[in-house]
Amino acid sequence: MRDLIISYAAYELKFKEPFITSKKEINNRTGFLIKISDSSFSGMGECAPFPEFGSETIEKAGKKLKEFNIKLNLNPTGFKENLQNSFKELENFPSLKHGIEQALFNLICKKTNISLNELLNVSSNSEILVNAVIGFLPPFESVKVCSVLLKEGFKTIKIKVGRDNFEDDVKVIKSIRNELGYDFKIRIDANGNWNLKNAILILNSLEKYNIEYVEQPVNSIEDFIRLKQETKIPLAADESIRTFEDAENFIDKGAADVLIIKPMMLGGLLTTLKIIELCEKNKMDVVVTSSFESSLGRAFAIFAASTVKNKIAHGLGTAKYFTKDIFPDPYPINNGKIILK
Repeated sequence: MRDLIISYAAYELKFKEPFITSKKEINNRTGFLIKISDSSFSGMGECAPFPEFGSETIEKAGKKLKEFNIKLNLNPTGFKENLQNSFKELENFPSLKHGIEQALFNLICKKTNISLNELLNVSSNSEILVNAVIGFLPPFESVKVCSVLLKEGFKTIKIKVGRDNFEDDVKVIKSIRNELGYDFKIRIDANGNWNLKNAILILNSLEKYNIEYVEQPVNSIEDFIRLKQETKIPLAADESIRTFEDAENFIDKGAADVLIIKPMMLGGLLTTLKIIELCEKNKMDVVVTSSFESSLGRAFAIFAASTVKNKIAHGLGTAKYFTKDIFPDPYPINNGKIILK
């Protein structure tokens, strides 16, 4: 065991234009870049709290970061057990836990000259399919943006829904299908903004538009179970999955068809990989998405997505929304894919 030095700096990422969902209008993202060093090496990680989507606040993360100390055996053969002991006090700080875990992993890999795949004993695919995202836009603008995204090579488009007047959601989906056809996948995301009655009504009206799945249509697991009996559209749980136990519960009860997992909201890569393994063991689709963090934090989500065996599009195309990222993007998206070198 040895003491490690933790330093950090706050950052802000500004959006080129507001990104509007049923939860909020997003204009910027703030967080901390965390550096953990021993006498010879250092590693970087990112803490990007997003309380509206299930993390701690940035104020709470910052306060905890000031008082957090860590001792760790940097030997790769014993680090997981050490991490579990060190991270007990961070269970209610998932984004901070993510940042510290990422910094430690990068430190260990540098110090021991091994890859993250070797450290965690997982294999990666050489390419990752990526979905594009459309926020709240009127039908005409939605069609226009979707057309551009298709020309850029995306084969899967996620459309934010959950407007106050849910008939406007239907108009958007209808317009896109009528104008652009059915040669691409549409998945929709309500961010939990529907009650059960409205979810049944709107999903029944959308069944004819060939929806890949609806993400977080309702909030409680009980409503997921009831809704699953009322619609043919597959259900995906996102905000409902914030711990490994949440994932177990949804799988055990057959409450969803897809799990959407965000490493930043789950507390890092170890929990994320455990959920991926659980999903694949139970033959359930799993989609990894970023949380509008910088290219540093997004690298963890990309790594997690690369370990998913099935060929499904993941939500990793967020870099283009910022006026300027903190670091150059090492994983650009071309033709709807990320190619891993």
